[in-house]
Amino acid sequence: NFAGAWSFLYFGYTSCPDICPLTLIELEAVKKLLAERMPGTRTEYYLVSVDPARDTPHKLLEYVTYFDPAFHGVTGATQDLKSLAEGTGSVFFVPESQGDDSYLVSHSSNIVLLDPEGRFAAVFTPPHEPKQVAADFERIVAYRGRP
Repeated sequence: NFAGAWSFLYFGYTSCPDICPLTLIELEAVKKLLAERMPGTRTEYYLVSVDPARDTPHKLLEYVTYFDPAFHGVTGATQDLKSLAEGTGSVFFVPESQGDDSYLVSHSSNIVLLDPEGRFAAVFTPPHEPKQVAADFERIVAYRGRP
């Protein structure tokens, strides 16, 4: 349930060696910019883990709060994750287990924006320059209206 605030979703996983942590750093910068430029606009930030076999709720909480204490980490059943990803123009592929936990998950690097009613509003494609994402968000909110 993403209703009640503008929600930024990033589909990734905690064992990702590069793009996921970088994107969360960029989202933390977006959050700071929006707090300055659009005070009073409710925003939430989510890492949607596409690796539920390794990303427990505890591990997700520990991981996302390293980037920002207010970030959320969520996951679910693989089919539910696929439905959410497909509904937002995102994709991922988890390889069959080879008997160890060292596998990499292929995933898109889009940031998805949901409006305060939980509806798909936009996709931010890489590169995720925080100032540009914040400026684009401001235009979207002006066009669609504030919560």
